[in-house]
Amino acid sequence: MKGKPVIPPVYMTATYKFDNSDDLIDVVQNHSGYIYSRWDNPSVVEAEKALADLEGYDRALGFSSGMAAISTAVLAHVRAGDRIVTTREVYGGTFELMNTVLPDFGVDVTYVNCWKTGEILAEIDKGLTLLYLESPTNPLLRVVDVPTLASAAHAKGALVLLDATFASPVNQHPVQWGVDAVIHSGTKYLGGHHDITAGFVCCIKPCADRIWNRRKIFGGVMDPMTAFLTLRGLQTLELRMHKHNENAMAVARFLAGHPNVAAVHYPGLAAHPDHRIASERMTGFGGMLSFEVASDFEGTKQVMDRLKTIKLATSLGGVTSLANQPITNTHAALSPEAREKAGVSENLVRLSVGVEAVQTLIDDLNQALDIR
Repeated sequence: MKGKPVIPPVYMTATYKFDNSDDLIDVVQNHSGYIYSRWDNPSVVEAEKALADLEGYDRALGFSSGMAAISTAVLAHVRAGDRIVTTREVYGGTFELMNTVLPDFGVDVTYVNCWKTGEILAEIDKGLTLLYLESPTNPLLRVVDVPTLASAAHAKGALVLLDATFASPVNQHPVQWGVDAVIHSGTKYLGGHHDITAGFVCCIKPCADRIWNRRKIFGGVMDPMTAFLTLRGLQTLELRMHKHNENAMAVARFLAGHPNVAAVHYPGLAAHPDHRIASERMTGFGGMLSFEVASDFEGTKQVMDRLKTIKLATSLGGVTSLANQPITNTHAALSPEAREKAGVSENLVRLSVGVEAVQTLIDDLNQALDIR
């Protein structure tokens, strides 16, 4: 064939044939090819290589979801008796893993509010196996001093994992901060169109080897069509993120001046408690924000129900704007006490700002916030 496809083909195959037994043995022993798609698939590897290059890591590994990526990466590096230091403001699914699953395996987890850098450093100084961070956080968009914490964790011989889903590879570069493995829910900005469920871990080689082996055992591998769609999303990621950044800033400024909004959480605003560190660490502030309606739970529900252009839905990071109340879905599994400690109130709205005409979004929010 003289011509080659511009777009990589989708390898919709579960297994691979060999001309002889020696070739099969070589692949099994040396990972020199493909044998079974639970191990590796050419389409998945293509997406993994593209993201690893974008993030600047030795390797990326694709998963069937963001939580598959998180749980596999964590379980690949801890065992009974180990200690994790993390923050209270992690994603609800991550909190469930840390709070309900890991203790059953004898793993101790210590939580500290993400903005209390001194207290986190004090916990790190006591010794740890793993430091697990998320920045910006979900849903309050707190920005963590990752380089300082990563350096302290490494001094104690610990690994550093960072969920960077909210930022995307465009707005921050964790490899420059010494993060050993950065995690993305590929369902979000990487895919970018609300049509895939995926996860990735980008990491240094020692971590990659352990995580790949656990993924092979646990089975949470990405499927070929999802990998193909992720590659499509990566081709427009930078273009989309610039629009997300621009739209979210405009929406945040509008909400900050609205009489029926009690607070706005967006690191691009000068009033945000982490604005300075976000300005230093990030090249863009992202498409995610949250705000508190000047009402109670029922009043906030009414605002949600009046939205027209913005869809009432969970998830985030796609071209279409989505909104939800974290208390009803993303953080519903947390107890009222845990939600209070994480700052998730009953009148909080999380907004994923898409790439629509920004005035259309502002008009929609304005009519929905007409509380009477």
